[in-house]
Amino acid sequence: MNKKGFTLVELMVSILILGIILTMVYRVFFYQEKSLRRQRQWSEVNTIQRKASTYIAKELRNIGYCDKTNLSGATKAFGIISGESDSIRYSNDIDGAQLGTVDPEDIHSIRVSGDSLLIDGDFALDNVVSLNFIYTDTTGNIDSSVVEVDDDGNWTLGIGEEPIEHIEYNLRIASATDTIEYSGMATLRNKRP
Repeated sequence: MNKKGFTLVELMVSILILGIILTMVYRVFFYQEKSLRRQRQWSEVNTIQRKASTYIAKELRNIGYCDKTNLSGATKAFGIISGESDSIRYSNDIDGAQLGTVDPEDIHSIRVSGDSLLIDGDFALDNVVSLNFIYTDTTGNIDSSVVEVDDDGNWTLGIGEEPIEHIEYNLRIASATDTIEYSGMATLRNKRP
């Protein structure tokens, strides 16, 4: 018997097999695309979070920095104005605009408002779950609340109290799939009276 084509059954079986193969290829492609999208989102969040964490560490290291004096030789104190477990206000004199005085631009802050990280009141990062600071003084004592100077640069530490030597911080950010956590420590320059 001479056949010149496919039977309807053969054609249906071949279409079914082709459909199964295409479905498997589509599922693999869809899964890889979804996985790649998730990795890309995590990478973007992680990059932004690392930048914010690096900036926080840099800022904390500069707390209290002042290597200049005014013409009379007197220097105001620079340091932590108010340090809580979830926020910090501090001063430094990096620009030295008016030597030995605490200018408004010398006062800085890092805090969380809602789910946003604010640095000097400006938006820096969103989806923040928490930001925690741990303060350790020069004798190794750990404090959760610290005041060293006031807004005018007057030293407010009492007798027997020591200035902060380093600050540990923990920044947690929510991504689309999980929480990213970054911890670090910054040793203060400690050029304080």
